[in-house]
Amino acid sequence: MTSPHFAWLPPEINSALMFAGPGAGPLLAAASAWSGLAEDLASSVASFTAVIQELTTSSWLGPSAAAMMTVATQYTAWLSAAAVQADLAAAQAAATVAAFESAVAAMVQPAVVAANRGLIQMLATTNFFGMNWPAIMDTEAAYEQMWALDVAAMANYHFDASAALALLAPWQQVLRNLGIDVGAGGVNFGFGNTGFGNIGNNNAGNMNVGLGNSGIGNIGIGNTGNNNVGIGNTGNNNLGFGNFGNNNFGFANTGSANLGFGLTGDHEAGFGGFNSGSGNVGFGNSGTGNTGFFNSGTNNSGVGNSGMLNAGFGNSGSGNTSFGAGFGPWASGTYNGLSTGSEAVLTSTAHYATGGLSTLGTGLLNSALASTGGLHLGLAGALSSGAGAAPAVGAAGSAASIDPAGPSPISANATSSPAANSGLRTSTNNVTGFYSPHSDPNARAGSPNIPKSGFYPEVDRGTADQSRVIKFPVRSE
Repeated sequence: MTSPHFAWLPPEINSALMFAGPGAGPLLAAASAWSGLAEDLASSVASFTAVIQELTTSSWLGPSAAAMMTVATQYTAWLSAAAVQADLAAAQAAATVAAFESAVAAMVQPAVVAANRGLIQMLATTNFFGMNWPAIMDTEAAYEQMWALDVAAMANYHFDASAALALLAPWQQVLRNLGIDVGAGGVNFGFGNTGFGNIGNNNAGNMNVGLGNSGIGNIGIGNTGNNNVGIGNTGNNNLGFGNFGNNNFGFANTGSANLGFGLTGDHEAGFGGFNSGSGNVGFGNSGTGNTGFFNSGTNNSGVGNSGMLNAGFGNSGSGNTSFGAGFGPWASGTYNGLSTGSEAVLTSTAHYATGGLSTLGTGLLNSALASTGGLHLGLAGALSSGAGAAPAVGAAGSAASIDPAGPSPISANATSSPAANSGLRTSTNNVTGFYSPHSDPNARAGSPNIPKSGFYPEVDRGTADQSRVIKFPVRSE
């Protein structure tokens, strides 16, 4: 509209163009927008400057702080210049609005121009015998004046608009890589990024967030690989710091699927330097699948176990669940294995029995403390060695066993009395066992050395008594 070609355009076109456009509305909106942007930039400059001053006077010290201060100062200067330029643009837009409104006011109304052209046509068509020549000349003069007025108005508008545009200096180039970094691979946000979708500085790859990451989907600082979160991880799907491998969680783990600190191997959990092997949980374990402290072997649970599938304390072998050095398989109880004897007790439930070899309990199916006899509830009874049984009578007594042994408080004979009974094939003077070569005043005649039962009195039975004796029929041939 403000091009110099307006000088060769008739008033019909110039006036129509000036009055047919959108008017000063867009310029007024642009002036208002530039003014608001200038205010926002000025506010940002003030806030940013205050933050920088607070940091540099308190905690933001050192070489890195100085380097960041240099960049921040450049950014602050750029914001200040942008605020000034935005304010100038608003002012010049307002000046252009004023120039446009002045030009519109000076332009001939399109209706006046159209009326002049209509009058000329009428005068020309009714100019009989030249009687309308004076009127036609006056109308043409008015038209020429309209042309001049429109050209003058357009010239002034062009001059004012050009002056306003000349005051707008070129904008400073945006600081390099400040905000949007468009590279060969795509759009990154930050400094020195290579790839696509990176946010931060010096990232290489895609979709990294942070500083110095290399790979895909890393979040943090100095990660290498894919989907790492933290600092200095190498591998994939690590979470923490300094992990090397895959799927590690913690710090300085090496391997795969470790949970803890300083672990080496796979599927470890705990603190490095304490466990060795695979799948161990606790401290001081070595082997595979151990849980607890100082276990070695496979799938042990507890403290100090060695072997397989042990649970408890100090077990060795397989499947032990005791406390304290259980040696045999499937031995249960307490303190299995504290002594070693010569008889097997695979099903023993006694205390102080090894489950394989026992010194204190030597019989079968024993259930007493220390020792029991075979199928006997005494302490060192018949068919047992009697080792470990406490004596209940004096030294003159005999043990109730196959071979004479130490005294026993309970015998294996029919009387089961607490007296000092002898064992089988004994020659003592006291109450005998089954066979005794010694004479006994209580022995019945005809039955040498067989003791009386005590069921009948010693007096002879009379005839009446004999009649009450139940007689069994005698079988006849």
